[in-house]
Amino acid sequence: MNQTAKKENMVTRQTFYISILTSLTLGFLIGTAYTSFKLADSRQPGKRHMPPAMMGNMPKGTPAPGKGAGVAQKQDLAAMADPHIRKLQGILKEHPDNAQAWVELGNAFFDLDRFEDAINAYEKSLSIQPDNPHVLTDLGVMYRRNNESEKALDAFSRAVAVDPGFESAWFNKGVVYMHDLNDIAKAIDAWEQLLKVNPTAGINGGKRVSELIETLKKSQAR
Repeated sequence: MNQTAKKENMVTRQTFYISILTSLTLGFLIGTAYTSFKLADSRQPGKRHMPPAMMGNMPKGTPAPGKGAGVAQKQDLAAMADPHIRKLQGILKEHPDNAQAWVELGNAFFDLDRFEDAINAYEKSLSIQPDNPHVLTDLGVMYRRNNESEKALDAFSRAVAVDPGFESAWFNKGVVYMHDLNDIAKAIDAWEQLLKVNPTAGINGGKRVSELIETLKKSQAR
């Protein structure tokens, strides 16, 4: 990812992700990359979208995901974030009920992998505006990366309760069930809900979620 793209990500939070690599022995060994990306719409700061692997109705011009920043890139990101974070903290000191400022602060901490700080900021925003599926999904990602799988599931469940068509939350929910909790049945259920929203939802590697579900069901039947 070049410097221009990194700066753009810092402002609009265009790509953030959960990335899980899993190998399943199902009579044969298959490797599938499960990646849930949250894409920010530059017209609506803080808004998140579906995984780019789900190509059914992916908006044009969506940037390709990177593989994560290295140490130097993280340092650059921190340097860019620092004045932005101080500015937001100043705003919130005078206007602690500014839900959007809390979201932006959470996004800045998200960029820096400061999980607990991001969680706190997102929770503050949700205490003011509780029914935002975008923020709830971001909160779930941060809980998961902070090794709090149950709280991540709760956040994703709240997101789809508010918006049953929110694809990233359904996808992330399935990832947590499968990868963290080893509950294949519930993972399948979450992804089947996703298919009701987007029947052509895909995963990295060119396969569709429907194919993954079929393979998992066959493994469960053995």
